Order: sequence, then structure tokens, then C-alpha cells
Amino acid sequence: MDTKRQGQDIGALTSGAMTGPWEWVQKKIPAGTQVFDAHTHVGVDIDGRRMTAAGMKERMDAANVYTSIIFPLNDPNARDDYSGPNDVVWAAHEEYQGAFVPFFRLNPHKDYEAEFELDDTRVARLFEMAAAVDLPVLVHTGFAMERIVEPLLPTVERLPELRLILGHAAMVELLAATRAFSDYPNVLFETSVVKAKDLYVLFCSMDPARICYGSDIPYGDLPSTLHATLLAADAAGLSEKELSGVLSGNIRRWFP
Repeated sequence: MDTKRQGQDIGALTSGAMTGPWEWVQKKIPAGTQVFDAHTHVGVDIDGRRMTAAGMKERMDAANVYTSIIFPLNDPNARDDYSGPNDVVWAAHEEYQGAFVPFFRLNPHKDYEAEFELDDTRVARLFEMAAAVDLPVLVHTGFAMERIVEPLLPTVERLPELRLILGHAAMVELLAATRAFSDYPNVLFETSVVKAKDLYVLFCSMDPARICYGSDIPYGDLPSTLHATLLAADAAGLSEKELSGVLSGNIRRWFP
């Protein structure tokens, strides 16, 4: 997808029938909030989706998003160590200084095709290494994840200093995760592609200071994910200060 077409897509999501919802989003974002997207991708996916750094930056500028976490997709051309797709992420970070926070995709096994769970000893070792140097980790806890809370909780209990982002807010175990991790302030719940009713449950059951906004570009988009997040937060009665935290401050404090 080229950047010209990306611009047209952004326009379609903020004009015409979408003008009203987008204007509501812009009014609802608290003044002075520099929106931080905690879940986006650049590169190529095995399913054919792709996003360039230039396309990502264009979308951010059009939606008034200041900063985004970027990391690789499930690249069909990746070597076992994911160095190729990770190089793409680093190049984007260097080209657009200040716009992107680069996260690298890691494979705990040498075999790219090997399946593993969150209590795998090699995964646990990666968590330990990240905690030792105070690096945050984003775990994909969306579709295709069958076990989240049970295998992850022992690591969180053992490493309370580990800064952990639950991508997609532990979608399939959202309520169980809010209960299990409620006493661990370094575990954040990221909102991308979570169903509206589940977003509402998340905002009602978890301290808003533990929630951060994400879009999951190229699978999601900024206008509709901002709209869904703000609608759920509004229904749950979040204050302007809490909204600003969800959209920016809760994750930005990790990247001053």
C-alpha cells in the first residue's frame, strides 16, 4: 500500500459520514494531551498486510498522534533471530526521531516455526533479562493465545519490577487478567482491537492508570480505535485526567 492511498484511507475515516464521530473524538481528547499509540507495526506480514514507516508517520500526523510504539509483523522472510524485520524497525526509529519507540520482536527458540507458551523456560529467561536492564516488554495477548494468565502470573510475581504491556489487554482472558494482575502496577493493559463491551469491562474493572491506548496498525486504524476507546472510557465515567493518562501519560512515563 503506497502512502498516497494511505492518505486517502485516513480521509475516508475522518470525513463524510465519519465527520461527526471524528469531531467528537477531537473534542473528547483532553487539551494538551499528546496521544501515544502503544501498539503499531511496520514491515510485512505473512498474511499480506504491510506498513511503511512513512505511511505510519503520515497516519499519525493526520490523526494528531505524537508517538507510537512500533514493532515487526509476522514477517514471512524473517530469519530465526528476526534481525531483518527488527532492522526495519530500527531504521524507522532513526529516520523519524522522536515519533517512534522501537520494540524488537524476539523468538526464544532457534526454530522460527517452534511454538511456545509464556511459561517456557526460555521465555522466562527473556523476561528476567528485560527486568535486569529495565526494558519494557510487550506480549501479544490477543487472538490465537489460549493461555495467558496462568503461565504469566508466576513471572510477574517473581519479577514485580518487570515493565509489561499486555497487547490487546489479554483479550481472551481480560477479566481474569484484571483480577490476577491488579496488584502489579508495572503491568499495563493495551486497548487495540478489543471489543467495545470488553473495553467497557476493562475500564470498569481496572485502575485507569493501568490502561494505555493502542491501534494495532495496519490491522486497526487511528480514528476508529480512538473513537472506540473514548466511547468506552466515557461510558465508564473516566475523568479528563484519567482519559489523558490512557491516551498518553500512562505509557509515556516509561519513555520520558
